[in-house]
Amino acid sequence: MTRPVSAPGPVARDGSGERTWRQRVNDPDEPLFTLAVVTELLGTDPQTLRRLERAMNYASSRPSGNQRRYSRRDLESLSVACELNGEGFSPSTVAKILSRDASTRHA
Repeated sequence: MTRPVSAPGPVARDGSGERTWRQRVNDPDEPLFTLAVVTELLGTDPQTLRRLERAMNYASSRPSGNQRRYSRRDLESLSVACELNGEGFSPSTVAKILSRDASTRHA
């Protein structure tokens, strides 16, 4: 016997002000991914990712246990950084390119 699948109801906060897991998962800025997951998704190694982060003055979130966590938005930025690095640009050059790109988008 199969169980009926119920449609997700409205996502509301409880009295504590904490967001529900659905809100957190759907938030592109929620730091959900560990360093190991990010390196696997981006096809890079932890050292390369750390070097790029240092050059970009990027500070990953560390919500618990002092373990780096990354959001979906972080993945997008780091993906571009890894692509540029893979094309031969140094981490400092990657940081400059991304900084200029960000400033032109916000201008």
